[in-house]
Amino acid sequence: MNTAVGSKNEALRRAKLVSNIFHPWCVLIPVLALAAYQSVGKLPEFIKWTLLAYVPAIVFPSLYAKIRAWMWSQGGNRQKISRSLFRDKPREILITTFLFGIPTALILYYLNAPRNLLIIILGVTGVMLVVTLINLKYRASFHLSMVTSMLTALWFIFGPVSLITFLLIPVLAFSRYQLGEHTPAQMVTGFLIGLVVSGAIFYGLGLGV
Repeated sequence: MNTAVGSKNEALRRAKLVSNIFHPWCVLIPVLALAAYQSVGKLPEFIKWTLLAYVPAIVFPSLYAKIRAWMWSQGGNRQKISRSLFRDKPREILITTFLFGIPTALILYYLNAPRNLLIIILGVTGVMLVVTLINLKYRASFHLSMVTSMLTALWFIFGPVSLITFLLIPVLAFSRYQLGEHTPAQMVTGFLIGLVVSGAIFYGLGLGV
C-alpha cells in the first residue's frame, strides 16, 4: 500500500513539474525570443524586443492578481495567487486578459516593435478572451489553449519544421490530466480553441509574412 501511495505521489510530483515547466508564461519566453530573433537577427536587438514584449505581459496581470489576492485576504486567511483563485470569477479573468494584452500591444505598437511580436501578443490575447467567455458555461483548458496558440505562432513563422514542438501538447495535456485539472474533453476543447482562434488571427494579420 505504501509503495502504491509513493508511486502515485511521485507521478503527481512529475506531473506538477511538467505543468510548471511548460506553463504558458514559461513557453511564451522562447516563443517571443525566436520571433524577435527571426525579425531582427542581432543579439542585443532581439533581447531588447523579447523583454519589451514579455515583461509588461507578465507584470501587469501579476500585479493585479497580487493586489486582488491581498484584498480578498483582509477578511481571513492569506490567499495564494493562482488561476484557481480566479477560476470562478470571470470578471477577474477578463481583467487579467486585457492587462496581459492591451498594455503590451500598445507598448510594442508605439515603439515600432517587430510586427510578429505584436501579432503574437494579439493572438494569445484573443485566445485567452475566447476561452474566458466559453468558460462561463464550460471549462476548457487555459494551459492547452494558450500553449497551443504560442506553438501555432512558431508554425506560422518557421513553417513545418516547427511542428515538432507540438509534441509538447500531449505531454502537457497528460500532466494536467494526472493533476486532475481537466478531463480529456476539456483539454481537447482548449487545444482546438488555441489552434483555431490563434490561427485565424495570425492568418488575418499576416504573421510571418
